[in-house]
Parts: sequence; structure tokens; C-alpha cells
Amino acid sequence: MTPYDSLKLELGDRSYNILIGSGLIKNAGDLISPALKQPRVVVVTDENVAPLYLPMLKQSLSAAGISHTDIVLQAGEQTKSLSHLEHVIDALLDQKIERGTSLIALGGGVIGDLTGFAAAIVLRGIDFIQIPTTLLSQVDSSVGGKTGINTRFGKNLIGSFYQPRMVLADITSLDSLPSREVLAGYAEVVKYGLINDESFFDWLENNGHAICDGDLVLRQSAVLASCRAKAAIVSKDEREGDVRALLNLGHTFGHALEAETGYGETLLHGEAVAVGVTLAHDLSAATGLCPLKDAHRVKEHYRAVGLPAAPADIIGVDWQAEAIISHMNRDKKVKDGRLTFVLTRGIGKAFVTSDVALEDVSTTLAAAISD
Repeated sequence: MTPYDSLKLELGDRSYNILIGSGLIKNAGDLISPALKQPRVVVVTDENVAPLYLPMLKQSLSAAGISHTDIVLQAGEQTKSLSHLEHVIDALLDQKIERGTSLIALGGGVIGDLTGFAAAIVLRGIDFIQIPTTLLSQVDSSVGGKTGINTRFGKNLIGSFYQPRMVLADITSLDSLPSREVLAGYAEVVKYGLINDESFFDWLENNGHAICDGDLVLRQSAVLASCRAKAAIVSKDEREGDVRALLNLGHTFGHALEAETGYGETLLHGEAVAVGVTLAHDLSAATGLCPLKDAHRVKEHYRAVGLPAAPADIIGVDWQAEAIISHMNRDKKVKDGRLTFVLTRGIGKAFVTSDVALEDVSTTLAAAISD
């Protein structure tokens, strides 16, 4: 079997392994068997991923003696909706699943989030396994147990904390991604260095281009480091009561930018995170918290690898600071009517605060819109 890296997210009796390496999908049956309550699974995937990896996964499951069916959904962010959730649950119940049946989420963050939420609520909770096939989902959404769907009021406003039984991150699946999707995932990789690991950000400055261009060894190292960083935080704070909120660096801005563009192809989630992370550093610098040179360093790195770093970098959108702030006020992280931000005192020195003046946010946005 192909060698892989393994780490454990420690959550007591809900702890689980995260496996990272090449060729894991073709060996998935043997790898997941110990985590199954019964040798029966339902694979949930989408129309883009199914032709690439579903036959390989099904062959592996059959070889391991695991019975399987599948549900193939429309691809895209619009699938994270109540209607598609209902479709998945109806399909599962129609197949007469049992509480020992497990779901497998084969795909990116949309499939992982939707499948995890379905697992959390059908039959009052069944097991699920994450097999993320995008860089974004491998380093972020597949780890930590956040599941959910979007509504017209905002992103991920309906959901639950529900941990998977295992995560298989097959690095070779990233080879099938368009460059834009790889870059979107890389935006989240950078985030881990900016939260609390300046040395990792230094390493990314030297290796970011090679990671994005397809170096398998460096990609595996980047995914491993990202998953290790996230697992360490989640094991301390599963439900985001404290340090886990640091993982939202850039997301208060980013989710608002996504909402303004309608969660479509105009702005991918990772691209929104890159812009949001840069805005968080700009706001920190403008209010005297962060050295200006650090904010410039973040912006330069994102742009150097080909990611947007300001709203002005997103072509074809008439950005208005007031509209972006209006979306922010609908964010689930609003507390007592005040916006919550992750700001920074420098690279690797992020912190959470609600003590932010809206005029400073507006000024930062206005400057970035005209950047």
C-alpha cells in the first residue's frame, strides 16, 4: 500500500485519524474498514468528481467487501441548500439505511459540508467519512466537524458540529483540479502560517509557487502542516468558544464578499479568503496593531502566486463598502450586535476581537476597493 502520513485529531471517544498521501482513494476500502460499524456505505459526490474518482472508490470498496450505493449531485456552491439536503436525506431513507450505515463524502467542501450535515441529522446521526478531493477541503473543511448549508441570508447559517470518523486526503486527486481551484485552496494554507506560525509562512514564501504548480512532495507537506495546525486548535476548542475562532481569519470580510457576488464563479471561497485575510491585515495595520510591512508582505505573497488580494482585483464587480458591511452584519459570528474580527499584531500573531470601529472597517474597505 502507498505510504502516507497520519495524524490524529484528539477528541476523546470521537477522535479520528487524518491520512494524507498519494493513492489513498484506490486503497480506501481497506483503509476505512476498521472505522465502519457495518460493511455498508453510501457515497455522496457530484457530477464533476464522479467520473474521475467514483469508479476507483467503488472498486476499492468492493474489493474490501463493503457494499455501496451512491448519490451524485449537481456540482457547485448552489448545492449547499435545503432542497439538495432534502434530496440526499430522501435518497438515504429510500435506500432503507440503518444506523450502522456510513456515508462517504467524496468531493470538495460543498459535498463534505452537505454530507456531514445529512449524517448529523438523518436517523438522529450516522457516521460519515471525508474523502476530500480539493486542496481547500483537504486543508480546511474536511477537518474539524463543521457541517452545514447556505441560505439566502448568508453562508453556513444552518448546520452543526459533527465530526467524521476518518479523513482520507489523497494528494494525487489535486492533479485534476484547475489552477484556479488549487490557488483557492492555497489561500487557506497560507492562513495557518498567519494565525500562529510565522516559520510556516516563511516556508510558504519560498515554496508556494511549487506547491501551486504541482510538486507532490511539497503539497503533501503543506496539507500535513495545515491539518496538524487545524487539529491542534480543534482539539482544544471543538465548538468555537475560544481559540477555534482564530481559524476565521479573513472570513468576516470573505463571507461578505462572497454574499455580494452571489456565491458564484465570480469569486471562489478561497479567493474571498485571500482578500479577506489581506483586509484583516490592512485593518490591523491601519489601527496601529500590525506593522505595515507585514500587511504588505501578506498582500505581496497572495498576488505573487496569482491570488486576488483586494476587492479591486476582482474584475467586473461594483464594490460598495456599505453593502459589504451590510452582509457582515448578517454573519453568524455577530455577538450582541457587534461584528467579530480576527485581527493580528503581525505575521503569526492573530487574535479575536469585537472591539472594532465600523468607521475603520469602512475606511479600510474603501481604500482596498480603489487599490
